[in-house]
Amino acid sequence: MAKLYGITLPAGWELIYNKALRRYDISVMCNVGKNSVWKPRKVFVQLKEITYLYAMAYAWGNYTDAQKLAWKNAANIIGSTGYNLFCQDTIYRRQHSIAGIATPSIYHQYLVGHVKIESPANSAKIIQPHNTKIYFPCTFETSFKSNLTASGANPYARFNFKWMRYTAGQNIEEIQTIEIPLIQDWNNQLINITTQTGLKGKWIIELELNDVVGDLWFDNIFVEYNATIKNNDPFCMDVVKWYQGENLPDGVTLETVYPPD
Repeated sequence: MAKLYGITLPAGWELIYNKALRRYDISVMCNVGKNSVWKPRKVFVQLKEITYLYAMAYAWGNYTDAQKLAWKNAANIIGSTGYNLFCQDTIYRRQHSIAGIATPSIYHQYLVGHVKIESPANSAKIIQPHNTKIYFPCTFETSFKSNLTASGANPYARFNFKWMRYTAGQNIEEIQTIEIPLIQDWNNQLINITTQTGLKGKWIIELELNDVVGDLWFDNIFVEYNATIKNNDPFCMDVVKWYQGENLPDGVTLETVYPPD
């Protein structure tokens, strides 16, 4: 098997190597060349990120134990470490000219889902269907922040967890709901769902907004049973990919964003 070796020479030394040293080299078909000055954009981006990491390491080293613990608690939600989440979040802020350093939160980490409703729209509905069988006991949980204004007679915002079961010759749709206040700072709600009789079927996550305009942010959506999170994109890294717009009229924006401070 061929063995490949490399050595980095200062600029201009390749001529000296080829003329004076190459004849003593035991390698076969050896040659030396000079790297091109041009580098692709991807390389420069990676070099910038490495440079950021030096600054992150110094900043982290100056943090108190309490500050590090706050990042650790936030990172535990997504199975990361405090330092990794701190670096990921802070580098994003620097790359996008967002001043300061974020306050770590157990309700959201890094990126979140966002629905914005503007006139002429005043309603929206997105869903994430699953054709797998549900098992109980099960929990349904999410974090959210809302800044909504009533724009009709029946304003509401809610997350629904729906599933089907078959019993006594009937298909029955069950629903559990997390109600979201129109104005709410980051908060979290969890519903425990106990065993139901009958054969269990497919399930679905819904986000409904009705007769409202404004903004809703959400993160950490967990449908969990058998000690495993079963839904797609629980940390809202790409909601456009994993959620379907059942009602997204003109004036409604669905996206993944960096959360506002």
